[in-house]
Amino acid sequence: MNKLWQWGMHWICRARRGMARFRAASFWGFLLFFCWSGMSISGRVDIRMLSLFLALCASTLLAAGWDIMQEGQTKRGKSFVRYIPPAAACILIWGGLQLMAVKDYVVMAGLGMVTAFMSMNLYVVSRNYRSGLFPHLFLGALQAAGVSILSMAALSLCLAAVDAMLISLPWYWWSMAAACSICIIGWNWFLASVPEADMPLRVPLSLKRLCQRVLFPVYGLYLLILYVYIGKFLWLGTMPSGTMNWFGTLALLGYVLFYFLLGETEEMKGKSFFLYTGLALFPVVAVQLLGVYIRYEAYGLTTLRYLSMICTVFGLVALFQGMRRKSIRNLWLLASALALLVTITPANAIDVPVQNQKGRLYAALKYANMLQGGRIVEGKPGEHTRQQIQSAWQYIRQSPAVYADREVKVLAESPVLAQLGAEDSAKQIRVIHADSVTIKAKGAFAVTWFEEPVASDGTLTVQGPKGKETFSVSSFTKQVLQEVCDGRRPNMEYMPRPGCRLLFLEITFQRGRVVLVRGMLAE
Repeated sequence: MNKLWQWGMHWICRARRGMARFRAASFWGFLLFFCWSGMSISGRVDIRMLSLFLALCASTLLAAGWDIMQEGQTKRGKSFVRYIPPAAACILIWGGLQLMAVKDYVVMAGLGMVTAFMSMNLYVVSRNYRSGLFPHLFLGALQAAGVSILSMAALSLCLAAVDAMLISLPWYWWSMAAACSICIIGWNWFLASVPEADMPLRVPLSLKRLCQRVLFPVYGLYLLILYVYIGKFLWLGTMPSGTMNWFGTLALLGYVLFYFLLGETEEMKGKSFFLYTGLALFPVVAVQLLGVYIRYEAYGLTTLRYLSMICTVFGLVALFQGMRRKSIRNLWLLASALALLVTITPANAIDVPVQNQKGRLYAALKYANMLQGGRIVEGKPGEHTRQQIQSAWQYIRQSPAVYADREVKVLAESPVLAQLGAEDSAKQIRVIHADSVTIKAKGAFAVTWFEEPVASDGTLTVQGPKGKETFSVSSFTKQVLQEVCDGRRPNMEYMPRPGCRLLFLEITFQRGRVVLVRGMLAE
């Protein structure tokens, strides 16, 4: 019990140190907690509340960086000055995010600014240290995450006890417990781990042993697997798959993590790990870029593919930095710039892929003579062109840019492209389910369940109360498929003759032809 008490007091004292040193950052953490709690209690997340939450997240990070910059410079009587820049930034960011009016754009821009401010903080803090800063903050972040999880578990246990034995609690109490654990306890714990200026830093021996004895061998095995895969497709004469892009990106980011953790330590400077590992990554990166190019030519640009390219660019720059034993400080500026580039500029991760897909769509339509006078007309494109049209159109109509770009919306709602999509969908396997079926008992003396295949001539044979009966359902099922393609609720009840009704629960199509049905026969 005594150790538990000491452990709890250690938590409290460390959080108090963070609050005392980073007053503005701690204050904004409390504001973030209240915003999170407000969204939980209200039960809705509209553009205004979401924008405020993201603005507070960015401002909280800005407040931490501003506290570090003003440390030892602000006079006691003017300590309120540290609150002004984060407040101004919060108001500006909140207003700017609300102008976007589309939730996906708001989230993208908010996360971009959060990432940019975090990178800028690392750039600002690193000016006071030669080496060892990132490992120190990395361990601090891991400890803060662990403390947040433990606090969340403890608070949730208390709430569960109150809910079970005293009074019933609404769900948002658990959400508020998570907000308190992350925004107050975990955040202040992390702030307490930020070292003071000119403080001598040493990478913990446990971290170095973890990297050298566990992570390095695992990373080497990972590279070996990638090399075996490269040898496999070279031997077979095939092209690299799309998954190679992500595995190659992870290999680069793994190198970056090692470089950030140990690249500037005295123990690693004399070793050639980063040089030789960097050289070993070049074939992996070459195959990765080849795979990206192949899929870009075939399917165009997507958001995930675009972001993977950006990560690859950052990884390559860090790779060359690591091979030359350069400082990692400038990489934080690059990370901040890239984060802003792909989130708040016209070159963002939503608009750039959509514009690329729009160009592919227009090129395919022009090739198929389906673009006349700027209008899309009906045509009969070849199979390859049809696939290009459908691939680009499906991406465009599912993109959030539909709500922000009028031209994109017109393309997404094109009836010609929709009809072409319906025709293509009809070629594949499609299962249509009934929303609800009501059996009218009046006039029906028997109900028989059936699940039977449909013959190639469109006939269905069902074992009824009078024996086997055969019905022609081809025209009816075609009507059902057309109703679904038109976006209407299909009529799943068919009367082949007076006094006999087929109530379909499920109709399966393959390449536009009904192959299997399940339902009830009422007579």
